[in-house]
Amino acid sequence: MKIIDITPLLTIASPVYPGDAPLSLEFFQSEKLCVGTFTMSAHLGAHVDAPKHLNRAGDVSTIAPERLIGPCQVIEITTSGEITADQLANVHSSRVLIKTGFKMPTQWTDSFAYLSAEAICHLLDQGVTLIGIDTPSIDCAGDEKLASHVLAIDGGAIILENLELSAVRAGDYELIALPLKIKGLEASPVRAVLIEKKES
Repeated sequence: MKIIDITPLLTIASPVYPGDAPLSLEFFQSEKLCVGTFTMSAHLGAHVDAPKHLNRAGDVSTIAPERLIGPCQVIEITTSGEITADQLANVHSSRVLIKTGFKMPTQWTDSFAYLSAEAICHLLDQGVTLIGIDTPSIDCAGDEKLASHVLAIDGGAIILENLELSAVRAGDYELIALPLKIKGLEASPVRAVLIEKKES
């Protein structure tokens, strides 16, 4: 069994969506201990979006853990533009992670791959209940209507964004990506890992 960490490292220099809160760290230190306080956007780094992100009912504390644990399929679609339904023809898992090859630069960029509305509908039609991607959003950066978010969340799917999939090959894995259980929060950071089972 091999565990692959698909959580990007966060630092105070990690770029955030314009207007969002970057990571900030403060510490109280004495001779005997150190106690830290951090603030940051709930959408910084690998994170899960709850329905409340779109002003629907349901915050991150209401997400059942089993929805983020279990078999998943990693699909590789190397692009920096729109991902279409035709590119997702071979889906066979209810949890799908999409590897586009995106690597966050040192400053925020609006140039990253995203899922078309038709792609979201196709995934939902295939019984997909979790949609993950290695970019900051399943929507185009300029889409203020968040069409893909709306379709996914209203269709009952969980959204995982900002995953680190550069070391992951396309294929089947076990996913664990649990959010913090904070009442009222619309999104939460996750420590996401894939478990690669040895072939017998």
